[in-house]
Amino acid sequence: MANARRTYSQAEEVHLTTQVEGRCPICDQALFYEKRKQKFKAYELAHIYPLNPTPAEVKELDGVALLSSDVNHPDNLVPLCVSCHSKFDKPRTREEYERLAELKRDLLASSVQRDLRSELQLETEIKEIVARLHTPEAKPDNGVLDLNAKSADDKFDNTLPMLTRRKIKLAIEDYYNFVRSLFRELELQNPTASQLIYGQVRVFYLKQKALGLPQSDVFRNVVAWIHHRSNASTVEAAEIVTSFFVQNCEVFE
Repeated sequence: MANARRTYSQAEEVHLTTQVEGRCPICDQALFYEKRKQKFKAYELAHIYPLNPTPAEVKELDGVALLSSDVNHPDNLVPLCVSCHSKFDKPRTREEYERLAELKRDLLASSVQRDLRSELQLETEIKEIVARLHTPEAKPDNGVLDLNAKSADDKFDNTLPMLTRRKIKLAIEDYYNFVRSLFRELELQNPTASQLIYGQVRVFYLKQKALGLPQSDVFRNVVAWIHHRSNASTVEAAEIVTSFFVQNCEVFE
């Protein structure tokens, strides 16, 4: 029996077009056009794995990883401009399926991260710590680190690229003592706040670890969360604070 095509609600369509930021993920064409001061759809919802595959498509796509057991589920849909949808469907190739399926997995992973950034709080005092990294007092230390904990190298695994390792290690060498002094100042003013920040960062890291992400993605996601929650004016400041938490053992082990 053939699968019936679902009718999708306006909210579902808004969610799907928002996932791709209102542009065709294949050609980058806008998914809406304006005429007489009104917006109109310039897209179609494409089934990544076909709704009712032909025998040739069943053979072509044999063994591919499915995005959902229900082909009508939004996880198996992506909005495409009319031209790209037609080209994707006729004929559907395994290579194009896998490329679009991987893109959709990335979109779904980004949605999960946006939800986590919104759901998991970070004490407002983190804003002051990040802001002070943009002041003249925040000078590279290049001094001796008084550390009893494991070195950063001992916490890295083979999923962390060399460039990212070097970035973290340099941030620790240059700014660990400075950031630690800021947290010590915070502890004198509000001991609970600093401990809450440490705990919140640890929880966010564990959420990332539970998703089975490589360390490269974990580091990037923690940076994005701190950047978002602290309103940091630069990503580099969020990277320095995240590197502090790497050495301080809230991130990685």
